[in-house]
Amino acid sequence: MDVMQIRAGIAGVSAALLYLIAVPVLCQSVAASKTQVVMLGTGTPYADPERSGPATAIVVNGTPYLVDCGPGVVRRIAQAHKNGVEGLTPQKVAVLFITHLHSDHTVGYPDVIFMPGSEWPFYTAFIYSNGRIPMVFQK
Repeated sequence: MDVMQIRAGIAGVSAALLYLIAVPVLCQSVAASKTQVVMLGTGTPYADPERSGPATAIVVNGTPYLVDCGPGVVRRIAQAHKNGVEGLTPQKVAVLFITHLHSDHTVGYPDVIFMPGSEWPFYTAFIYSNGRIPMVFQK
């Protein structure tokens, strides 16, 4: 993967996230809207007991959107909720964006989709950095 593909992937994810954040916010009064970005994991493929796998949650007015699902993501979501992120619970995550198909960004996928009590339908958008149209799967 070259630098241009990485930049294209980042641009695609940024555009999708901007859309997901902007549309709900624009449909509500500005005073009532709330957006939180929660870094759930910033790890790498190398085992580091101090860091969980790559994952970011964006919570817009109580609706969580998950970007990547590295190892330990469900536990990190539960911890974030316990630490006061109201709209972020494992059961409320219904949309997941995968930036690319490296194992450190995807190995938590079964934990997310097979978690008891998770919302249905579950949507996963695989955002490829080579310009392909994202694939969307339902749980």
